[in-house]
Amino acid sequence: MNVVRDPSMLPVGELLRGPALTCAPETTAADAARAMTAAGRRYVLIPLRENALGIFTDGDLRRRIVAAGLGTTTPVSEVMTTPVHTANADRLGADVLLDMLERGVRHLPVLSARGDVLGVVEDADLFATATRSGFLVRSTISQSADADELVAATARIPELAVGLWRARVAALDVSAIASVLMDAAVTRAASLLAEGHPGSTWLSLGSIARREAMPSSDVDSALIWANDDSPEQQARETAYGKRVHELLERCGLPSDANGAVASSPRFARSESDWLRGLDGWLADPYADQGIVMVSLLADSRVALGDHQLALSPVVSERLDPDALRLLLKEAVEGKARMHSLRERLTRRTDSVDIKAQGVMPIVNIARWAGLAAGCADPSTTVRLRTAANSGILPDDDATMLAESFDVLAQIRLRHQCEQIERGEAPTDVLALDSLTPLYRSLLASAVREIAGIQRKLAYTGPPA
Repeated sequence: MNVVRDPSMLPVGELLRGPALTCAPETTAADAARAMTAAGRRYVLIPLRENALGIFTDGDLRRRIVAAGLGTTTPVSEVMTTPVHTANADRLGADVLLDMLERGVRHLPVLSARGDVLGVVEDADLFATATRSGFLVRSTISQSADADELVAATARIPELAVGLWRARVAALDVSAIASVLMDAAVTRAASLLAEGHPGSTWLSLGSIARREAMPSSDVDSALIWANDDSPEQQARETAYGKRVHELLERCGLPSDANGAVASSPRFARSESDWLRGLDGWLADPYADQGIVMVSLLADSRVALGDHQLALSPVVSERLDPDALRLLLKEAVEGKARMHSLRERLTRRTDSVDIKAQGVMPIVNIARWAGLAAGCADPSTTVRLRTAANSGILPDDDATMLAESFDVLAQIRLRHQCEQIERGEAPTDVLALDSLTPLYRSLLASAVREIAGIQRKLAYTGPPA
């Protein structure tokens, strides 16, 4: 099947239309606008001291000058955005696109390996027309003034996912875009209800945090705050978590069925309590669901609040060889489920949970391998690539797992989008006889390869 990946699969350094348009900080908004018009650009970069950058866009001209009633003689330094997020020239366009979507920006300066500005990539340079609506939906979600507006905005996410799939956008790209939109909804819901909780930091966990959610995905979350260990504070925070998840339920984003949610005292803790818990789970991963908790925190990211309270870097810092071996053991012990799936495929009977029996074994292997390689990114494909580059996984095994992950994403997305079009709630359980012969063959091959790599890792163990 042909999918839309160009130009998003090219390094962004190859997509630049020329050198960046720049101006001095004291340049007036009127002069900056004239320069933008003459150059056919929608932005101007403002070099600042110590290699910092500011940016002034046509959107800033409308919002910060015209709508705000300021004169066009206002210096751009007073209305620019700074600091400016940047991208290295060798990053793939698809990855940069997701950064832009997540941050809600439409222009990103591109830097050389030495840190020099090569140019500015714009959203239009990166994606097919089908994905443009993702920016609009994210903007609508992030600007929702109240709960009702947020509910209305998030109702568009399933429709968008189906539209991208119908436009033959790659399944992993659709998944990543949907994840960003879901996370934006979580962030906005937490923000709308944050009155009285100024010190709380909201963490996204699971597939949304890894940027691998599907339309069927639920919301895993946690809360962390500094200093106060009192039961009263925890009660206030869990009540806050409950209100946020109730709003997210209205938005069509259900809470995690296993209870990994901020409304639970287990997932709403002070920083010191989280650190005590983490030390205990690492010391005895079989007690108190230690392996599960470490895995969840390893995949977490800050959705709202203080990034200094992020827990995923702490997990990476405190993991020791014994804990890594137990993560590997957990990853390869899923082989019995893979064997069961293989039998079902052979008999062509019943149904299969493609997430539990296909996707999660890859995610678990990638988590172990990525953490062992020191990878800070929770993405399964990035973890596999980093593990291969570090020698944690053989190149062939990492490539096969990444390709199998892609195949499973295609099958999951197709199944769930067809369910949405029929007016059904999307699920990960599919009837094997609903698969085309091609997809049945691809699924059988992926299962066989995953199971083989699991057996190999179980036998050889981690590299010395």
